[in-house]
Amino acid sequence: MIRLALISSSETAKIYSGLSTRLHRATWTVFAPLDSSDLSQALGSSAKVTSTDDLFSQETAAFDAVVIDADSATAESVAKTVVDLGKPVLVGAISQWVATIGEANALLMPAHPWRFIPSIQAVKRSVDDGKLGVPGLLRIHRWHPSSPGKAPISERLMPDVDLACWLFGDTPESVWSLQSAANEDYLQFHLGFTNGGMAIIDLSASLPSGGDYYSLTMIGGTGAAYADDHHNMNLLYSGGQPNAIRTNQGHIELVQQLQEFVDVIDGKREQSISLADTFRAVQVVEQVLESANSCEVVKREESK
Repeated sequence: MIRLALISSSETAKIYSGLSTRLHRATWTVFAPLDSSDLSQALGSSAKVTSTDDLFSQETAAFDAVVIDADSATAESVAKTVVDLGKPVLVGAISQWVATIGEANALLMPAHPWRFIPSIQAVKRSVDDGKLGVPGLLRIHRWHPSSPGKAPISERLMPDVDLACWLFGDTPESVWSLQSAANEDYLQFHLGFTNGGMAIIDLSASLPSGGDYYSLTMIGGTGAAYADDHHNMNLLYSGGQPNAIRTNQGHIELVQQLQEFVDVIDGKREQSISLADTFRAVQVVEQVLESANSCEVVKREESK
């Protein structure tokens, strides 16, 4: 049984707590909050400490591996400490700082939960199995309501940049971005790949309050595949007015990512996401932002 420590906000911990019964050969044993919220319901009956400092000074014998769900600055400082302890760590919001760690004595797995969404995995299988022919056009929409606490633009770009590189199996040779002067929360960018394929992706954080919208379409030479976040509505009738219940997948992408982390620690499989994947996506995100600022095409160094 792999004993997991979680480092996150208390609200995020409630999500992870609900996943515990869906993990095989793993259990949460300790939680270190990144805020001062009430911890009583944060991670079930797991032990709780008041800070990450206490986690590393008092509870290192209580866990085998660490899951970090935090902003990039926090993730950097905490993940380095975990690596120094020689314990496996699953961490999101990592950037080029990982390159400074060098040869780590423990597993350091980057978190890319968007790759574990079942509908997107189905698209990837269609590409890998040759069912779509040569990938030609990837179209992604990711639109969210306006929020004062939204993540930095670089972190919001990361998922779809990574998905584009993953689905094409390549690094784009050219990047062009368009950002509206009237709406700085809308960004469209184009990624050109060496096989002639292109990804056209738009990101918005200015929808009216309410639901968001996501869709992904990959068009190849002989077929197309589609994934979205549309939820089915089930009709419930028990007398009186009928109700429509919106279904969801219960954070299955987090479950599958955590299970892979546990399986890699156990030696039951190879990890599907490498630090090189994250480095590549980070570099392309930088090019997207560079192009948005310069209003010019940015080419990969070896393509210039």
